[in-house]
Amino acid sequence: MKLLPAAAMIMFAVIGTVQAYTVDEINEQMNASFDREAGTFTEGAYEILIEAHAMIEETLQEEAEDLVALAAVETLDYLVKYNLACFEALEGNIEEAFTWLQGAVDAGFEDPAWIEQDEDLTSLRDDPRFQEILVIAGENSPVDSDGHDYDNYPTDCD
Repeated sequence: MKLLPAAAMIMFAVIGTVQAYTVDEINEQMNASFDREAGTFTEGAYEILIEAHAMIEETLQEEAEDLVALAAVETLDYLVKYNLACFEALEGNIEEAFTWLQGAVDAGFEDPAWIEQDEDLTSLRDDPRFQEILVIAGENSPVDSDGHDYDNYPTDCD
């Protein structure tokens, strides 16, 4: 009768195996949360974005052979977190919005100008944490004080 517990352990090990998703699969999931025509989140957007985030977490736990794909997944990670921050801010969930926005910046979101002008985040602007997040995003950015992104600057100016 000890075979049953061993079989159960093997079954749980197989079920618990992490599955890596492709960038396209994650991107498709994330895009399902937003209605581009209306410029608004779709019904069930929060759940869709949480699922996209879970897909990313599972993928990042895998050993990546394709570093370009891994970088794209990491980029999607901060974009999903940013979209979750926007969704929570629009819903009036200020603490949750700040948690996701801080997570997006910590994961590499690097555009303080975008954060500052994004109307979805209007409800966060009067909180001192908003300015702190802008500073951190600016520190992430390869753009200098004149607005030039020298890391991605064209070198061939014919």
